[in-house]
Amino acid sequence: MKATPRSLQVGSILSLLVVVILVASCGQAVYMKMNPPPDVDKAFFANNNSCYQATAANMLAAAGYGTGNTVQARVDDIYADLTAQFGTVPRGWTDAALQWWLNANHNTWTNNPYTVVTVDGNKSPRYPWAEPNGAWIIASELRNCVPVGLSISWPTNAVDAGGNPVIGAGGHAMTSWGDEGGLLIPLGANPETVRGTDSDSDTGGDVQVYDYDDYTSPNPGGANEGNGWYINYSPNHPYIKHIVTLSPTDDPSDNKLTQKVLGSYKIHQASNTGATDLHYVVGTDVNILSYRTMVSWPTEEAPAITESQPQRRDLTVDWDFTDKPVPQCEWVRITTEFVLPAWNAMEYDDVHFTYPDALMALAYPSLYWLVETPFIDKAEAIPNVTGGYVVGSFDVVDPQAESREQLVAQYRLLHQYSYSQSPEFHTFVLRGTEGYHATNFRFGHSYGYLNPEALWRFEEWMTETPKAYPLGEEAIELAIDWAGLLPYPEGEDISGMIPDLKQGLTTRLP
Repeated sequence: MKATPRSLQVGSILSLLVVVILVASCGQAVYMKMNPPPDVDKAFFANNNSCYQATAANMLAAAGYGTGNTVQARVDDIYADLTAQFGTVPRGWTDAALQWWLNANHNTWTNNPYTVVTVDGNKSPRYPWAEPNGAWIIASELRNCVPVGLSISWPTNAVDAGGNPVIGAGGHAMTSWGDEGGLLIPLGANPETVRGTDSDSDTGGDVQVYDYDDYTSPNPGGANEGNGWYINYSPNHPYIKHIVTLSPTDDPSDNKLTQKVLGSYKIHQASNTGATDLHYVVGTDVNILSYRTMVSWPTEEAPAITESQPQRRDLTVDWDFTDKPVPQCEWVRITTEFVLPAWNAMEYDDVHFTYPDALMALAYPSLYWLVETPFIDKAEAIPNVTGGYVVGSFDVVDPQAESREQLVAQYRLLHQYSYSQSPEFHTFVLRGTEGYHATNFRFGHSYGYLNPEALWRFEEWMTETPKAYPLGEEAIELAIDWAGLLPYPEGEDISGMIPDLKQGLTTRLP
């Protein structure tokens, strides 16, 4: 799913419903929007009521805001701004804290498109959020790269002096990051758990997991204010009053958009010594708004991620596999998802396993790829054009190796284009480490976002080129021509606008 203008998210969610794929996320037993997520831990002293500020800071950091070279440094920076403004004693609302910071001089990234703050549910009075699909909505917003804050209160079953019901007691805010589902939630299914960070509760690690009660029979054995989404946060289960979201907005007329790009790099552990760490740098050509990166090797440890400065265009990532080393002949997938402003490019660099012997390392070729999709004049006039995804695949071989060991890596990618871009014509550009060859190029199309498992099972190829081409600084380019092959018409003939669009695979400088 894409983090796009609010008006486009409906179409994205519809695509999600049409393309229902229930598969666990790559290397994860649970879904997490970010791993590790930003997590403000407020100071524990009497009357520190800054939970709503902590939640707002978490959401803003997840959307790319703040100063620092890690997501945690950025969230702490934002929280300091908020507490300086609001103090820690007054109570408040997450949406108000978001709005204040976005419009304050602390926001130095004023062209970051994550600016749309919405509230769904009840702020006052404290009624439960009366949305039967609420848990699914939270899950879908996260998969749409939209940060979500939760506001909860506790049921009382009490009445006032006049005999009128007293609805809810107290209030608290926390940040939602995931659940037990895969990347996609099927139509009509609410997840059973919510995973989040909470400035008031850090027992058992930074991420807490809470079970949802059934919507129509909540809080078994406790007080009950009626149907709603109650969670086992405490013995008397509180309920969600409302959710707050922070979404991107774009101007469709400026030929720029917020979009998602995914690259999945599969590497082979060839050493007879088990690998205890995996290192890589993954980046792109513009400032990254939001991201998540994961591996298929099972591990309970979150990676250490350092963000490049002053622009966040590269992430240096280290995974610790000491508790379960990767044995010889295992394939490990590195999958990274970026939310970017108006770009679809990704580079993996300095990819290597490390071993107990610090002098030993097993390195893999650096790869930079870009998918270019032309914009269409007056695309908004084309009916039923909502955008989609180009699915790509290629292999990397070492021609100097013995034949049985020539395949050193495989790659899958997902390039998102918008309703204002051509669905039928794209150009794929690839550069990489000299001495290796790229081969077995294949490209297909999807109208729904594919999670890593579905991406690697994809076989509906529309363009195939088996020839091998040498990697290096000189770019390999593949022009993808799908004229007339997709089920809706192109807005206009753009073939004359792009040189060499239909010449097939060439090698030339970009």
